[in-house]
Amino acid sequence: MNKILFADDEKHMLDLMTLHFSKKYVVLTAKDGIEALNAVRLKHPDLLITDVKMPKMDGLTLLRETKKISDIPIIIITAFGTIENAVDAIKAGAYDYISKPINIRDLEMKIQRALEFSNIKKENIALKRRIRKVSGFVTRNPTMLEILKKLPEYAEKDLPVLILGESGTGKELIAHEIHSQSKRYLGPFVAVNVSAIPEDLFESEFFGYVKGAFTGALSEKIGKFEAANGGTLFLDEIGDMRPEHQAKLLRVLQDSKITRLGSVKEKKVDFRLVCATNKPLSEMMEKGDFRQDLYYRINVVRIEIPPLRERPEDIEAIAMHYVESYAKKFNERVKSISPKALSVLKGYKWPGNVRELENVVLRAMINASSNEIRIQDLPDEIKNEEEFTDYKSYLVRKKIEKERLYRELQRKFLSSILKRTNGNISKAAELAGMDRRLLQNMIKEDKNWQF
Repeated sequence: MNKILFADDEKHMLDLMTLHFSKKYVVLTAKDGIEALNAVRLKHPDLLITDVKMPKMDGLTLLRETKKISDIPIIIITAFGTIENAVDAIKAGAYDYISKPINIRDLEMKIQRALEFSNIKKENIALKRRIRKVSGFVTRNPTMLEILKKLPEYAEKDLPVLILGESGTGKELIAHEIHSQSKRYLGPFVAVNVSAIPEDLFESEFFGYVKGAFTGALSEKIGKFEAANGGTLFLDEIGDMRPEHQAKLLRVLQDSKITRLGSVKEKKVDFRLVCATNKPLSEMMEKGDFRQDLYYRINVVRIEIPPLRERPEDIEAIAMHYVESYAKKFNERVKSISPKALSVLKGYKWPGNVRELENVVLRAMINASSNEIRIQDLPDEIKNEEEFTDYKSYLVRKKIEKERLYRELQRKFLSSILKRTNGNISKAAELAGMDRRLLQNMIKEDKNWQF
């Protein structure tokens, strides 16, 4: 049975609704807006029907707060003749409204239609998730597999997301996946590379403008905030945003309102924010280069994508994925990669990550004279990585190799002592003659290591 939540400060109205609808539905009641909002959080009703005038929290506020945490349809009850309340409610996202005195038969029809609408919406989402490929990621890496496993959970919660990772690791793919699995999937996905927007065009690009706002504004333009309304706004390279622009973004996130350049009229905006960066925002915040209040606002759900050099098991799978993909797209005869060429690919550190690997595979396929990619088909910078041209490149490689060897040695040490104690950290520390906290820190330090 569907659950319907009635919110009204008049007890006789709640009693009447319970008496009339409890035979067909599970009826929940709340005497004010705060009690109703708690019921939405804890009891997950399928439909909310609320009066406008209530103590503690009125119906329109309840509507807006409910929309932040749930996608259930909401019917607003308004006093006779207060059409303004009904219009405001529909604008704020109400499914329908009904005026007092309530016609029970009319309310029954509205409830039925609202529940049918909700069920169809749920079925569409479920169908879309079944027929959609699970992410554009090709991976065998345990860390990446865990991230992909949690994506539906992240997507369902309509909260800001911060994606951290080096350039080319696939941050936008993750952002798009979060959007496509969320309740906003029918809305727009607006991707913006913050670093690519000139400083003096920030406001016109993000807020839009009206005709005649400035010289050259021959027609009105919708900004990125408005364009993302009802969907997801993806801000790539958020670490490159100037402090004064950060303040303007923060204000929009706090007020959910924007004003186009040249206008005095405020517009409501409702979008989910997903940000990505390859910069250490926490360090930037300490130096004053990134606003602390904005950092805490966007860093609610946090996803860290490891670079390709920490995912060696993925190199062959990703390379073959692109071979197969481009063979179909361009009708190329290349179908495989020779073992020696594959060994070179696996030995390279991929500073450009997956994006660089894709580029290398495509170039090699173009150069290939047979049905497989061979060493001679690979770009010189991949084949000749070991041929250092200066002392600086040698020092960089030396540092990378030291870190790699250190990680390998530490993993062997951890595996060895923890196997002897079946994973008991206290016993392992005692056996190894070390402090327990030091052992815990070593385990936490290596995110890719698993016992």
